[in-house]
Amino acid sequence: MTKFEELRKKIDTYCGLSCEDCEYREKTGCKGCIATKGRPFHGECAVASCAIEKKRGFCGECESFPCELLQSYSNDETHGDTPKGMRIERCKELKAALVQEARKGVDPISPCGHHCDHCFLGQWCGGCRSVYPHCSFAGLFEDGVCPNVSCSRERGLEGCFACEELSECKKGYYGADDFYTAKAAALFLQKHGKEAYSKVHRLLEERGEKYPGNAKSLEGALALLEACLKE
Repeated sequence: MTKFEELRKKIDTYCGLSCEDCEYREKTGCKGCIATKGRPFHGECAVASCAIEKKRGFCGECESFPCELLQSYSNDETHGDTPKGMRIERCKELKAALVQEARKGVDPISPCGHHCDHCFLGQWCGGCRSVYPHCSFAGLFEDGVCPNVSCSRERGLEGCFACEELSECKKGYYGADDFYTAKAAALFLQKHGKEAYSKVHRLLEERGEKYPGNAKSLEGALALLEACLKE
């Protein structure tokens, strides 16, 4: 069993509470909401039912985390956490540990061109090359896989940047005007390679900037990357 699998196995509730620390565990013979499929000692749990319906391993994996339902349970005056919000904080800790472990030894440059080390979803997603992908764009598709990732796999390519059809491609990210950043990055990767791409991101970060900066188009984003490379 891998370290990542061990971490997942330790998650015994959907909401973030720990069964091992629960005062009702032994006195009621409760096996926990995950083991009982959402029906712990007190009956059906609304939080657990929600996680099961959304097919989430625990609440920390939900795009709505922390939702109003979870917060109401966590901060309830009578039956809530001590201290308040404890289960929410534990969900954050569990999620962070899973992401950190999943990303170990994994290429942070995704097939589409995004760089996981500099992505705003870095605390949420292990990366599409990892065992724990949670890309918000991929979540729009029924199989949870981004078209750029699936196409690269089908063609046996490391990424879109290795494809001869990249410049004209409109699959996945490349077909939406708002996602020109990925295609500009892939075009830069195709021309200059991964080392240069990572260097540019580090340079921008040292300057307190984030790609794509003020660029508002594919051409602008690509020009920014090219300009940074010359510095």
